[in-house]
Amino acid sequence: MKILHVVALIQASTGGPAVSVTRLASEQAKLGHEVTLACLDYPHLGPQVKAPGVRVVSVKGNILAVRGRGWSPRFRRVVIEEAKMADVVHNHGLWMWPNAYAREAAVAAGRPLIISPRGMLDSWSLNRSKLRKAVAWRLFEKKNLQSAALFHATAASEALSIKEILSHRFTRLDTDSFSAEDLGGKSGSSEKAKEIPIVVAPNGVDLPDLMRKPGREILESRFPELKDRRWVVFMSRLHPKKGIDVLLRSWARQKEESLGLLGSSSLSPVLILAGSDLIGYRKDVERMVKELGIEDSVVMTGEVVGEAKDCLLANADVFVLPSYSENFGIVVAEAMAWGRPVIASTGTPWKEVEEAGAGWWIEPAEEALAGVLQEALGKRQEDLDAMGARGRALVGERYGWSVPAERLTKAYEEVLATAERSEP
Repeated sequence: MKILHVVALIQASTGGPAVSVTRLASEQAKLGHEVTLACLDYPHLGPQVKAPGVRVVSVKGNILAVRGRGWSPRFRRVVIEEAKMADVVHNHGLWMWPNAYAREAAVAAGRPLIISPRGMLDSWSLNRSKLRKAVAWRLFEKKNLQSAALFHATAASEALSIKEILSHRFTRLDTDSFSAEDLGGKSGSSEKAKEIPIVVAPNGVDLPDLMRKPGREILESRFPELKDRRWVVFMSRLHPKKGIDVLLRSWARQKEESLGLLGSSSLSPVLILAGSDLIGYRKDVERMVKELGIEDSVVMTGEVVGEAKDCLLANADVFVLPSYSENFGIVVAEAMAWGRPVIASTGTPWKEVEEAGAGWWIEPAEEALAGVLQEALGKRQEDLDAMGARGRALVGERYGWSVPAERLTKAYEEVLATAERSEP
């Protein structure tokens, strides 16, 4: 099968989709498929993620693309030409021009369009930048969703979110799938509604070799204030969506309640905030840290990659991601793969963490998070390690990269077979 993936960009600094899309494409190539990935390239954001076995067609984004949400007539032409050689077109993300180009290309070539919203249809996301989304909706996004042959969700919760949001956005909800009426058609139309299924396929994670666990000194040499302290690690891009505000307030609260119980500051826990800053949010985070008076217990490392990233995840006493909204939250799985216990919010789909006894799944609220942080830091190291071991087992059982690659490829085949049966 010839598969064309279209995504806005794959710069490593931009987070989840850059990794998940490239890795999915590589895994499908391993299965013997001919895979092409088309994207814009923004060199000022750093290097692109590699995609072994995949033919990457990358068009440099000029100033118009940077400021115009990926607007690039050249990239549009490239995607249209690539779609002619593909069997399916798989678009990742919404609300940007490359997503519109994927739909135009699929329709022009008569190829099925698969859409992975990547969390961009959840209610939190829809309530951000409403004006820009309203403009995009009228220009292209409604047509994009109407043209889909299949939706891809990375978790069951995202599938429900897709159904709920689209039902509110349009007219009504079919309990199992969306119909053409739901996606903007006229209610009561005599034309039989076209059902659009949703396939749930999680992102994958590799299990690292624990015998090659990187030492703490890798980061302690760069940040001496981390020495001889317990690490509570947050790792994600710096963005209001990630719940950093509630994390900082909770951290200040648990610190105050634990005063006198944790010893001197040199032995006390430290909250490590690791992640790229693409929207200038770091200054707001620094301001919050100062206002809360927790400068002595918070360290901001900036973006970490490679050995430094592994060092943080492998040596965390506990990992925390208190996002208000996540379609998957791959870093939660990465932390569990390193055998670390995690605290995930109910804004993420990680209820399994709690069910497996691998950590906590709580509301992204100050009181709840402060209590769980205090509970986690009060546990013995062997108890935390046991939780981490259960999380690693969960990831190994359910989140290998072969799972989404095989599941999505099978879904493509079903869509193609359906299209063939419907041909006159």
